[in-house]
Amino acid sequence: MRIWPLGLSAILLIAGCGNLKFTPEEIHETSLLGIDKPIEQAVADIVAELKTRYPKQIREDLHWHFNRTGGTLGQMAILYASTKEYILIFGTPIGSEGFSGRYADMTVWDCMFAGEMRTYTEGQLAPTLYLPGDCAVLEPKQGKGYNMTPGTWMLEYTRGNIPAALPIGVFAPVSVTADFRNAWNVFWDYAGLVWHSWWN
Repeated sequence: MRIWPLGLSAILLIAGCGNLKFTPEEIHETSLLGIDKPIEQAVADIVAELKTRYPKQIREDLHWHFNRTGGTLGQMAILYASTKEYILIFGTPIGSEGFSGRYADMTVWDCMFAGEMRTYTEGQLAPTLYLPGDCAVLEPKQGKGYNMTPGTWMLEYTRGNIPAALPIGVFAPVSVTADFRNAWNVFWDYAGLVWHSWWN
């Protein structure tokens, strides 16, 4: 019997995944290894460092997926996921802009290692600029407009109620893109990593 995605996400949340395993400071420090390198080398060095710091936690192979949360089109590779945390690489080779999403119980750290990102919140009339080495933080219940220049890449760390964000981050974009294949791939990739996190 197939379990529908939202039902499965509720089961994952109830089951839980133990204590938090990462800190924003360590993720930010790791992202610095990607600065001023060709993107392929930057990603390889960041992933290798995460595997060294967190044995058995970081996936061995990268699965790239489109991500269109809030209208922004980029691509991501999820490196770790539980019901309480995830780590992924996110970015775009050609640039994009849109809305961050607004999450009741999640904090997101976007640690830049290539390109430029500009953000603004409601009432902010001049943008905030983030460059390689900077880390942008999206607080719970906060929303931002943002723009990424071509070749912008970041190491993203999020903690909070991750399954509650699946409708916004995974399934809502389908109403615009009709890309059901990508949505299912992202969801089952996430679910598989959650399963892995229970045993490691």
